[in-house]
Amino acid sequence: MTTTTGAEQPAFPLSTRQEMCWEWERCHARPWPSVVSIDCATALRLLGPLDTGALREAFAEVTLHHDALRLRLEGPPERIADVVRPRQTLRAAPLPLEEAELPAQPYAFLVELSARPFDVTEALGRAHLLRAAPDHHVLLTNFHHLVFDAACHRLFLGDLAHAYNRRVAGGPPLRPAFSYLDLIRAESTRPVLEDRAARLAARAALLRAYGAQDPLPGGRTAGPRALRHHYDEEPLEFSPQETRRLLHAARAARVSLYSLLIAGFAGALGRQFGRERLIFSTPSHGRLRPEHRTAVGEFANMVQIPVDVARDGGRGLLRQTHEAVRDASATVDLPFGPLAESVLGRSGDAGFFRYALGHAALRLHGVTGWAMDLQRIDAVPMHALRTDVLPISQDSSRLTYATRQSSEAAAPVLAITLNMTEDARLSGYLRHERAHHGRDTARSVLHHLRERLDALTGPAAT
Repeated sequence: MTTTTGAEQPAFPLSTRQEMCWEWERCHARPWPSVVSIDCATALRLLGPLDTGALREAFAEVTLHHDALRLRLEGPPERIADVVRPRQTLRAAPLPLEEAELPAQPYAFLVELSARPFDVTEALGRAHLLRAAPDHHVLLTNFHHLVFDAACHRLFLGDLAHAYNRRVAGGPPLRPAFSYLDLIRAESTRPVLEDRAARLAARAALLRAYGAQDPLPGGRTAGPRALRHHYDEEPLEFSPQETRRLLHAARAARVSLYSLLIAGFAGALGRQFGRERLIFSTPSHGRLRPEHRTAVGEFANMVQIPVDVARDGGRGLLRQTHEAVRDASATVDLPFGPLAESVLGRSGDAGFFRYALGHAALRLHGVTGWAMDLQRIDAVPMHALRTDVLPISQDSSRLTYATRQSSEAAAPVLAITLNMTEDARLSGYLRHERAHHGRDTARSVLHHLRERLDALTGPAAT
């Protein structure tokens, strides 16, 4: 991989996938250029005789190897087509690895450190090697979502372990890396831009027809919405027997489990709110080519799935939903900001909430379906070391939005997250904004969801 260094280094636009993260970042009231990583932190515990010099060299090699990890935003952002957008350049030097002591209360310290703002005009990532004892260290890495998606955690740690092992025990060099800047260059050619503009206009017209401008109603009193939101979660659990029934029903109907769950969720919301047409938002992994699957960078994007609940409630709804999911996958390269602006209009310079174009959201992890399945990261093979990944999560139960438009778009969205557990059951929750959708509404939606799934998986559906 060849990079340009020095004063003549060119500036690059955001990729179409980075557009969503830029909009999402500007939804929150943080002063430019100090922002947080949007929850892309990884804490790797290292037990045993660590060669800190080899780890430092390995970290530098990996951040040089993947150009996305050395991107930084130019500041201040410039106004492009009447909207504030940044451009980005490439650091010539690798990211530094800072060293510090791990305190007696490590988890609270790791959460606090991962949530600290950093200057995105200097780097979109940072790393700390924290020492608890001579044979006990924690490597904490933070990358902004602009350069790091969910698939990157395993890819980054795998390359880091490979580079470390080569230094302490020998072995082959890292495999050639896909250049994220090549993706940006390919997106910027005239034929690609013209084709994407036509597809974006067609997609915007479809989303308007399905009511993207008409969010789900809530029970709050009249008046402007507060910028401060409080989110609650209602548990959603399926037993192993229920999970098997859902999987078997999806297989019998020749649809994915994700499509089956979307169809049930659509029926539940249609029943609850009297809607015939609904739009579901979900993150797509966006890694469309084989070489993308081993690349570090932001490939994910928000896509929208329009569903017509007025269709036949059995096989017809399942088939229509499955086709809508398939069609949505072809829109992953559409830039989220321009698409949302075309559908909703933009109030001043407000950023768009990531689910702004949908009425609800569904995320499914750990089972073949919409998202790219990722193995759980339990250990990273590093020479003479025992390793495990510590879960680090930032508190998102209370969020402050920067503008009324961002606040109004975020509050009505009902979002379900489900994970396949090790004992083969679906487990998760329905997340809702407390002042817009109260607990009674959330529980009613979940009741209707189970009814609709029973109808879709029962004898009448087959």
